[in-house]
Amino acid sequence: MYDGKSSTRKSTMAVIPEHMPKVQALLSELDVDREALLDYYKSGHAQTNGKLYAMDMFVLGVVKRTLSSNHAMQLMVRSWNLVAARTLLRTHIDTGLRFSAAWLVDDPEDFAKKVFDGVQINLMKHGKERMTDSYLISMQLGNFPWLKKVYDNLSGYIHFSNAHINSSLLNIGDDGKFDFRISEYDFDYPEESWVEVLECFREITGLLIVHLAGYSMVKSMSPDEVKAAQAARNKT
Repeated sequence: MYDGKSSTRKSTMAVIPEHMPKVQALLSELDVDREALLDYYKSGHAQTNGKLYAMDMFVLGVVKRTLSSNHAMQLMVRSWNLVAARTLLRTHIDTGLRFSAAWLVDDPEDFAKKVFDGVQINLMKHGKERMTDSYLISMQLGNFPWLKKVYDNLSGYIHFSNAHINSSLLNIGDDGKFDFRISEYDFDYPEESWVEVLECFREITGLLIVHLAGYSMVKSMSPDEVKAAQAARNKT
């Protein structure tokens, strides 16, 4: 029960402290990831052969969203806003999963056209399976065994849920009394919480970069080479 004496933290601070060195190092790596993302995008986008494909537009949207998320993640962590950082990580995972869907379908160009026209990816199919988030996650678990658990935990941050209620509680005593936090700052979380968010964010960016590298390679191939590569993939 609430006894009227629970403590609160002031919503403003004169000085915002710096994170521990490991968190600072991971924040610096986000800048490295940003440059790698742009390098692979530019190398693929330059191979237009005078044509602009639907996949070019799809990739453009993915890169734009990723750059925005990368910058926002740095701002959220530096301002000690773990609630917003976790929400942002969930949307970043969404970008990675839906970009990966283009590499499952037989015709990525047709897939990209449908996305551009507003068709929901979870209504499209890979073989007989609808490409729901759950299915796309299952296709990535070999490389990212943590993905399902983190995705499930973070989904509560998209719509208001018990995740937001729990984030405001500091502790609950055996007598039913509790301390809570009314603040935009999340100073009470351990270093591991911030590290987890940043490491997961970077791994999803890595997934995006791998696919961008593949797209860059495809853009440099002739139509016959692309068909041969698709035929070889379909045999595996």
